[in-house]
Amino acid sequence: MSEALSVYWGPRLTGRLWRDEKSSLRFQYDPAWLASKGASPLSLRLPLQKEPFDPDHARPFFANLLPEANVRARIARGLGVSESNDFQLLEELGGDCAGALTLLPEGAALQTQGEYQLVSSDELARMIEEMPQRPLLTAQEGLRLSLAGAQEKIPVYLKDGQIFLPRGSNASSHILKPAMTRFANTVQNEAFCMMLAADSGLPVPKAVIREGRQRAYLIERYDRRLAPDGKLLRIHQEDFCQALGVDFSRKYEAEGGPGLKDCFALLDKHSSEPILDKRNMLKAVVFNYLIGNCDAHAKNFSLLLDDDAVRLTPFYDLVSTKVYGTLSPKFAMRIGGQLRGEWVTKENWLKLADEAAVGSKAVLSICEELGETVPVAADKLAEQFLPKYGGEEIVRQVIEHIGTMSKSMLERLK
Repeated sequence: MSEALSVYWGPRLTGRLWRDEKSSLRFQYDPAWLASKGASPLSLRLPLQKEPFDPDHARPFFANLLPEANVRARIARGLGVSESNDFQLLEELGGDCAGALTLLPEGAALQTQGEYQLVSSDELARMIEEMPQRPLLTAQEGLRLSLAGAQEKIPVYLKDGQIFLPRGSNASSHILKPAMTRFANTVQNEAFCMMLAADSGLPVPKAVIREGRQRAYLIERYDRRLAPDGKLLRIHQEDFCQALGVDFSRKYEAEGGPGLKDCFALLDKHSSEPILDKRNMLKAVVFNYLIGNCDAHAKNFSLLLDDDAVRLTPFYDLVSTKVYGTLSPKFAMRIGGQLRGEWVTKENWLKLADEAAVGSKAVLSICEELGETVPVAADKLAEQFLPKYGGEEIVRQVIEHIGTMSKSMLERLK
């Protein structure tokens, strides 16, 4: 077990993460990073400074790099560590994290040459089948992969249609999400909603369904970019919980986590293009309302920190949860004080406009625009989607829900 972890931003050492005498996380920037031209903070909550950060600042950022809930618990069991041991989980999994960061045991060499393991179709199917027992392929030698969230997924590298696993500290280009065993057709559900978002004018990464013995959802990473020489570069990002210093255990507003007012205030304060980013955020709120995505919590929104610019990232994890009757019908974040979609009124939308510090006309205009166009776009998309990917029952349920919510919203806006 290491005494400390070296934190790299791409190929450059940025600082040191360690546990204090109480086993709490502490972080300090490296002097060379602070003195370098163009040095940037790892987080809006971790500004550049010489002094170490206390656990109240360090832990929310670094712990939010790790998986959550049952996925985290199964990974911890597989590694033989406590699920509350953030430090050791980061040591085991921190090779390829969200954003630009790589965490290595202090003194370990950072790999600069790309090494990727080709995965055959049969091997991929077997990996997916084993994921409930081995999330993030834990215990496979040479793999150090971490993705936040409570759902099974694997960071992969896609080239010429083939899937590779990044080994050591090498970067992934895509995220692969297999079907959830507890709910029907989650792959088609999420792929349809993401494609519908793109057709409705929301910025989203490209998403496809990968067929095979085990169908899976494959999405491009917006925090990766190809350099002119073909090398895959990491772009730094942090989710809204990290940016606001909130532990992942409080990602829902009802549990004391961020609400939409906090999210819009964050964009107002830090975005390089606050007007555009707030407009896109409003579109995402309305879109999630229409499709019935009740799980749009603060970890499902992020910021890109790139070349001294701070921007809202493309949207991800857009899925209709309302079509699954056993999931909570309450929003992760209230819309104008309202937690239930069927109870949202014009007054709630106007209250949201006030909370977001956006003109009421702009909010109502977005509601009317998406309320009219999303149902039409959904019907059109289904004509192409269903013959190719199937999942008719779930897609029809999503479309029906969109129709119900759009009709209700437009009537209440009159």
